[in-house]
Amino acid sequence: MTLEEKIYSFEEENTIIGIGNASPFYDIKNILQNTEIPFVEKDIEKRINPKLIREDAKSIIALGLSYNKVFKGTLDNKIRGKISIGAMGIDYHILIKEKLEYIKNSLNIEGDIFVDTGPLVDREVAKRCGLGQIGKSGNIINKKLGSIFFIGYIITNIELNPTKNIYVEDLCKNCDKCIKACPSNSILENGFNYKMCISYLTQKKELETEKEKTLINRQIYGCDICQKVCPYNKDIYIEEIYDLDTFYPNIEFILNMTNKEFENIYKKTACGWRGKKVLQRNAIISLANYKYSKEAIDLLENLKKDTREDIKNYALWAIEKLNSKR
Repeated sequence: MTLEEKIYSFEEENTIIGIGNASPFYDIKNILQNTEIPFVEKDIEKRINPKLIREDAKSIIALGLSYNKVFKGTLDNKIRGKISIGAMGIDYHILIKEKLEYIKNSLNIEGDIFVDTGPLVDREVAKRCGLGQIGKSGNIINKKLGSIFFIGYIITNIELNPTKNIYVEDLCKNCDKCIKACPSNSILENGFNYKMCISYLTQKKELETEKEKTLINRQIYGCDICQKVCPYNKDIYIEEIYDLDTFYPNIEFILNMTNKEFENIYKKTACGWRGKKVLQRNAIISLANYKYSKEAIDLLENLKKDTREDIKNYALWAIEKLNSKR
């Protein structure tokens, strides 16, 4: 069995694996120079050249991990928000790193591991390694996992034969379901407006406009709308979730959770890095976008004495907005 075959043998029902060369991604340099993207490395050269990360880089091993989930539990009458399926459960950074570490150690491969933490453009890495093609939503589409998977990779000094890329055609063609479904119009026919993406807005430190708050709607963190409508996300691997609080967070709990409760429940997930206050702010906005109810008002009234000025101001704004719906 070749080393490449051994690497592919680690693929599981919920994962995909591919191999690519470690030459620079010069073809995207101009795009990166003319696109402002949040939360990424600002040095363009580092974003396109694996050899600036590891001088002896020869190959990249990429892994995709599905995060597709569906709720199978029972709903109740509590006021609840929504959370991206990618932010449920143990942080994917940890899960993918563990899988890549296992592959690396099992095969005695020397290399550096990155999961959403390296300067390279993850989707370009995945594309080169044969994991799929970039769709109109900006997500990589794979025929096994659809577009609902996270990406991690190993940059290694071993020369490996690249995966044969079967994704050479335009998978989206005339489909525009994600473009039409996006409430913020952030998905464009030939690009993406990152600053209007709802997922980005839920992570943004400061929300400046009424429009931004309205667009967040009921989202506590992230957004899955473009994923839900994609035809490639039908009949693929899916994990069933029965816990109601995991899928639809209890707003009252989020607003009143202690630092210890945040550490035990949300810090371990992909949304934990933004901190407790941002989740609570989004919970307040979720209430403001809810229908008027005495329960919602009561929850917000409790925050009028909050020592954090910004949280108190968001609560006052939300109360005013709910009262206008009476």
